[in-house]
Amino acid sequence: MLHSQIFDLCYYGNGFIYSDVYQMPVHIRNFYYNKLVQSKKTEKEQTEKARKNSGPAKGPNLSKVRVNR
Repeated sequence: MLHSQIFDLCYYGNGFIYSDVYQMPVHIRNFYYNKLVQSKKTEKEQTEKARKNSGPAKGPNLSKVRVNR
């Protein structure tokens, strides 16, 4: 669990470096980790909501394109 938190905070939490996270007090590291998880969940919910509202992706309408031969 410790190294998973360290990895996640360093990889996804902009600005954290391994040595700082490793030496960070546990309650502080847990705080930042929980905030990261919370923000990623919110981001996922917003992305899913935007996808639902936008409908299916549409390609270009090629039925009106004229081909010169």
